[in-house]
Amino acid sequence: MAKQSFQVVIPDYKYWRQNIKCQTGCPVNTDSRGYVKAIADGDYERAYWIARIPNPLASICGRICAAPCELACRRKGIDSSISIRALKRFVTQQYGIEIYGEKSEFAKNFKEKFKNEGMGIQGVAKDTSKPISIVGSGPAGLACAHDLALMGYKAVIYEMENVAGGMCVTGIPPYRLPRELLQAEIDAIAALGVEIKLGVQIGKDIPLKQLYDESAAVLLAVGAKKARMLPMDGAENKGVLGGVDFLRDVFIGKEVNIGPNVVVIGGGNVAYDVARTSVRQKGVKAVSLVCIEELHQMLADHIEIEEGEEEGVVRINSYGPQKINGDEHGNVKSITFKRCLSVFDHEERFSPRYDESDLITIPADTVFFSIGQAYDLSFLNDCGLDVEMTERGTIKVNIDTISTSVPGLYVAGDLAYGPKLVIDAVASGKKTALAIHEYISKESPKLNVTEMHTPFMEKEVSHDDVDHIWGYEKIDRSEVPAEPVEERLKSTFAPVEAGFPEDMAVEQGARCLNCAVNTIFNGDRCILCGGCADVCPEYCLRLVSLESIKADETMTALFKTRYGTDPEGSGSAIIKDEERCIRCSLCAKRCPVDAITMERFLFKEEYTF
Repeated sequence: MAKQSFQVVIPDYKYWRQNIKCQTGCPVNTDSRGYVKAIADGDYERAYWIARIPNPLASICGRICAAPCELACRRKGIDSSISIRALKRFVTQQYGIEIYGEKSEFAKNFKEKFKNEGMGIQGVAKDTSKPISIVGSGPAGLACAHDLALMGYKAVIYEMENVAGGMCVTGIPPYRLPRELLQAEIDAIAALGVEIKLGVQIGKDIPLKQLYDESAAVLLAVGAKKARMLPMDGAENKGVLGGVDFLRDVFIGKEVNIGPNVVVIGGGNVAYDVARTSVRQKGVKAVSLVCIEELHQMLADHIEIEEGEEEGVVRINSYGPQKINGDEHGNVKSITFKRCLSVFDHEERFSPRYDESDLITIPADTVFFSIGQAYDLSFLNDCGLDVEMTERGTIKVNIDTISTSVPGLYVAGDLAYGPKLVIDAVASGKKTALAIHEYISKESPKLNVTEMHTPFMEKEVSHDDVDHIWGYEKIDRSEVPAEPVEERLKSTFAPVEAGFPEDMAVEQGARCLNCAVNTIFNGDRCILCGGCADVCPEYCLRLVSLESIKADETMTALFKTRYGTDPEGSGSAIIKDEERCIRCSLCAKRCPVDAITMERFLFKEEYTF
């Protein structure tokens, strides 16, 4: 019988940092664990600033973020992830921008807090003789302008619409993101010194070359605002529209006439935004959403699908459009779909296969395509700048994902890497701000790790200071309360999500495993009694012989230092499955010789110039 072997690693700074998976899963590295634990402790103001300092759109993200932190959350592997996004909303409602009547007061408080936290980017601008121009006021442009203003630069945003916010205002429904909250976030960024010029279209009102010549640097953050359409029979009929075009018209107050029978083609979040916004329009009687994916393959969030069904959206999976049928006047009257047998081929490439004989026809007065988005780059035509393009007609971006072939011309957000999450756009904008500073100042910022304790732990934390409430491991995840369906269907502006009340927020925060606290083993004290492994409720500890461990050169050298020989035939070790540990501290409490302690990992990463 073959001996069992284990692949192990020696903990170091990278290991401890990666343990906090919610933070490493966040594109802007928000300490989600930190503000969740602060909520559980009732320290809501501290929780807010932990969330806000790295994220200039924290209040927005508390409402609409797709929460990659929750996807990374270690508790998800045990039962269900922590409700991180909803908990962020809870604290922003307590101490966020939404409570400030005067946005300059918020800006003053934020800069003071930012300075006290020792964030190194504040006031580092070298040359401010020219402004930095940003084309587009979406999350990427706003985030870049926010950080440039903190550095001391004059950032000017140009927005072609008469309202700022980019796709947050023209693509995200008000029932998900209240417009007064969005405007409050924008006003706070403006209060830092950012100028926002509305109704100015680059390429039409101001040539791109002129803007480039008059600026220290230019960021293009225009977003993917055009709908992708499928070339197919009947696509020219009246009533065949782009989903994002429809959303834009509704949300900027333009009159729209659709229905009464609406069919939406697509299976992502935007498709559900289109379908759910259609349900709220006058005269609409039936809305169907049809996509080629099976239910488990759909890109839309589970909550979007569930709430859509509650509101009357009829979902039809595994069908793709074959033909749009029109009447003698060229108006849509129905659409025929064919069954999709598979979406991907054996190599997981997108390659749909259909059964052309299995057809369904759905009555339709309006058909929306919501199968993806494209860019309007017409402002680059004969712009006077040698901007290198790709074969697909997009701007060629260098390996750093933000710079172009023209020095001082940058791209961020959707334009840099395609439509992604709001928080990805924020991260891209913040990254670009640093790159612009480096370009102007010719000075490379250095990322330093500070305030760490050898061996990166806070020694004074005892195993009684893990701060879990009794039975925390048995608390179930609670869904965020929602308004009654009849109330939220009254208008596009009627809110859907009600948010956590205080008692529920505290309870849900208490579910956090506190992954910054680690079990530290002292081999000099251990008597190999096995008590720690016996008491562990998750069976994540194990005593093994050294010969069963797969070791690299570093670990082999440690073996020889300790035992004076190769590990074969000598020595034992405690190994731990980090994925299963719930930080209950029972192992530390059980150890008769205090060989195990619970210690908190502390670190601070900051840029220095």
